[in-house]
Amino acid sequence: MLNGIIELVRFAVITFVASVAANVMVSMVAYVWGRIIRAQGNETMMRSRLARYARIATGLSNRVEARKNTAAGAATHLFTAQREEKALKGRIRELEKSPHRFVRMIGAEQFPNKPYEFLVFNSSVSHQVKRGEKHPFYDNSWAQPCPVHVWARGPEEAKAEFERVYPKASGFKAVFAQALTGAAAPKDSEEGAGVETADNPEMEPA
Repeated sequence: MLNGIIELVRFAVITFVASVAANVMVSMVAYVWGRIIRAQGNETMMRSRLARYARIATGLSNRVEARKNTAAGAATHLFTAQREEKALKGRIRELEKSPHRFVRMIGAEQFPNKPYEFLVFNSSVSHQVKRGEKHPFYDNSWAQPCPVHVWARGPEEAKAEFERVYPKASGFKAVFAQALTGAAAPKDSEEGAGVETADNPEMEPA
């Protein structure tokens, strides 16, 4: 009976030691094999790449957020501009229906500038109004000659300033031009002393 117990204990001890040794061997083999795989797979390089990709992803995310904020601000500005454009178009329609003459002004209304009047229409607007269409940029008032007052030092400067603001390439044409005198001309006896007042009745149309 005693011998049987001793043999059983010996078998248990041997089995335990063998299992521990086997676990140690497996762990060592797994460790060595893992080191070999890491060496073959360039673990350090992969880690550096992953870190770099993480920084790039973070930067892209920040840029996306910045672009979203910019887009939101641009949308607000666009909405404000559209609202102001709508208000201005409404004001233009009111002026078109007004019984008073709508005069467009160019230049500073002060001495030594003198006023010159141009009667102007836009050929593109005129053609589209005749077809029952609306010009994408200019209102329908340009279909008929409209007065434009240009304040300049002389006729040549007035013509050049007029053509700069209303270029022929955009369809604007002046059918009549004259220097304004009387109530429209500047009256400053002190500053205008010794300066000849422009009183030529007509100018050459632009």
